[in-house]
Amino acid sequence: MAWLAEVDEALERFVWKEPLRRVHECVFGVLALESEPVDPRL
Repeated sequence: MAWLAEVDEALERFVWKEPLRRVHECVFGVLALESEPVDPRL
């Protein structure tokens, strides 16, 4: 459930009208947590 903290942070940044770059940092963090691990041999 680590992604829940990232979502909460993204919403907080959006509500406080921070630059979208700062909001997207959290969004990309959630996407990274949800992605499948990459095989390092590739």
